[in-house]
Amino acid sequence: MKSPQMLRSVAGLLALIAMWLCYSLLSIHAAKSPDLGLLAGVCGDSGESCSSVVNGRWGVFPPGEEGSEGPYEGIPVAGLGFVYFSLLAGWYLLVSPAAARVPKLANAIFGFNVLGLLGSIAYTVIMLTQIGTTCGLCLISHGCNLGILGIGLFLRKQSQNDAEVTVSLSRHLVTVGMVVLCCATMAVLVYSEGQFRSRYVALEEQSKELMDLARDVEKIETAYRNSPRMFEQEAIRKDDPRRETTGGLRYQLVIFSDIQCSNCARFEEYLQSTIMPIWNGHLEVVWKHLPNTREHEYAQISAQALEAARIQGKFWELVDYLFERRKVLGTLDWSAVSAELGLETRKFLQDMESPEVKRRIAEDAALGRKAGVKGTPGVFLNRRPVSRLMRKSPGFWEIQADSLREIRASRNLDW
Repeated sequence: MKSPQMLRSVAGLLALIAMWLCYSLLSIHAAKSPDLGLLAGVCGDSGESCSSVVNGRWGVFPPGEEGSEGPYEGIPVAGLGFVYFSLLAGWYLLVSPAAARVPKLANAIFGFNVLGLLGSIAYTVIMLTQIGTTCGLCLISHGCNLGILGIGLFLRKQSQNDAEVTVSLSRHLVTVGMVVLCCATMAVLVYSEGQFRSRYVALEEQSKELMDLARDVEKIETAYRNSPRMFEQEAIRKDDPRRETTGGLRYQLVIFSDIQCSNCARFEEYLQSTIMPIWNGHLEVVWKHLPNTREHEYAQISAQALEAARIQGKFWELVDYLFERRKVLGTLDWSAVSAELGLETRKFLQDMESPEVKRRIAEDAALGRKAGVKGTPGVFLNRRPVSRLMRKSPGFWEIQADSLREIRASRNLDW
């Protein structure tokens, strides 16, 4: 009994080692980074050979589409290996001693092991012929698989004494089932955590690149100048709301906005505190409506109120009023609001519901969508789009103002 039991322990130990290797490979697959810890060096100094195998099209089941760059959809092969070896570990360490009376179950596990070894052989061939590199961790786990099968084959030839079996087979089967279930759950959690870490690292890298780009004003300026004009000048009505300017030669800033949008409120504050002072009154700001009715319940009615206020010359006063109260728009009494701003209440309420007001808002929204605005505020300087990165850079606005200053100077116009 001692010799078979020792062999079962060795088989279980090999399965545990293979589980550890598959766990490491699953972490690489999820995080897209060859951080192997104690196993560093098994796949080369950089770990790139392991990474290229598990993150390639053959790293998932079914295999990813040939020729595509990934990431590939499918079940990670390393995760399948982790669950596979957890079953073998549970079998040899817990169940096998009690399974002599159930040869069919032992035969099923042995057949399962044979299929697993065939998979190991097939994957090794794929690494050599299709991938063009080998993964050290994969090869070691395949070696463990071969060792487990060899032990299983030897144990099949040993006679078992049913009378000596005193443990409960059903109890051990339940235990192994729970172990495999826990291992499968752990594999999912490892994969999810790795993906989260990968996304976090990617976002950190992107943020750094964006910050570096934000400091490079010349690149931002080049990107802006290379952008096409997104709509015709005729799309700006003569009676569209405009911030007061000094008149004469000026640049035009068109903003597609939503009064309930927090980003719009922040940009309005940034516009007043940072952008407008740079231009010394030579930037014409035009408001266009783009209410996000899917997410903002009061965006449409607020836009109608703004249009009604525009008719009575109080558009910007109401803009400031509503931005300050954008979180409580649903509680506003429009009659009281109009009276507070000195509007003719009856006309204000009638204009709010007029077809003309609703048509103007719909036209603005259609123009914004045609211009490619995906979210508010949509900002356009001289009809060219100003991305979020651009508009957050004071240097960008200073360069644009300097260009206008030079044009005005060439025409003997004061700044």
